[in-house]
Amino acid sequence: MMEQFLAEAKEASRVFTTLTGKEKKRILEAMAEGLRANKTILIDANRIDMTHGEQNNLGSALMDRLSLDAKRVESMAVAIEEIAALKDPVGRVLDGWVTEDNLRIEKVSIPIGVIGIIYESRPNVTSDTAALCFKSSNVCILKGGKEAEHSNRAIAKILQDVLEANGLPRALIS
Repeated sequence: MMEQFLAEAKEASRVFTTLTGKEKKRILEAMAEGLRANKTILIDANRIDMTHGEQNNLGSALMDRLSLDAKRVESMAVAIEEIAALKDPVGRVLDGWVTEDNLRIEKVSIPIGVIGIIYESRPNVTSDTAALCFKSSNVCILKGGKEAEHSNRAIAKILQDVLEANGLPRALIS
């Protein structure tokens, strides 16, 4: 099962070879709007996580990090828009020089391919890392803390729905 999951992620990464920086920006902006449009769904999913957190006696600091409300959903959307506004890092020349033989050598920023991210129970990390990976043309495989399972799944589904609506594979964000 894991091998198939990783194979799908690797296959999905090929999509990035055809996406321009402008297209990635437009899709990221659509992701931000997707979060806003589905704010109620996100807050409802988070309510389930919060209830489980209370039942499991999570500390107040963890409960605060876990909590989503309209203001935090808006902050998540704004963060994605800020990422969308960044220059496309792919193909950026980081350094370069010419050798004595007149050969031009350049250090160029390229995607890693597939990035796995494990993080604790902060739902905003789901949208932040997915957006950063997408902007840098990397597939992301996300594993958030169990305390935010419902919130993370809801966020990922919204972002995947935007991908699908734009003709892209859902496996770009898993």
